Amino acid sequence: MKPSEISSTDWITPGPKSHPPASSEDGVDLTLIRWMLSLTPAERLEALERYVQSILRLRGDKTET
Repeated sequence: MKPSEISSTDWITPGPKSHPPASSEDGVDLTLIRWMLSLTPAERLEALERYVQSILRLRGDKTET
């Protein structure tokens, strides 16, 4: 199925052969949103903490949080 053949409601009630779109019409990556929503709140917090640590490391912050 081509992306142009997927309607905006296919991701809500997908048929047997349809796949949810990877991005919205305005370019938002829906796969990341779906992935984050599949996590528990604790797992989301762990992911956020890893992102923060990565940013601090890139900025050269030597402190531990």
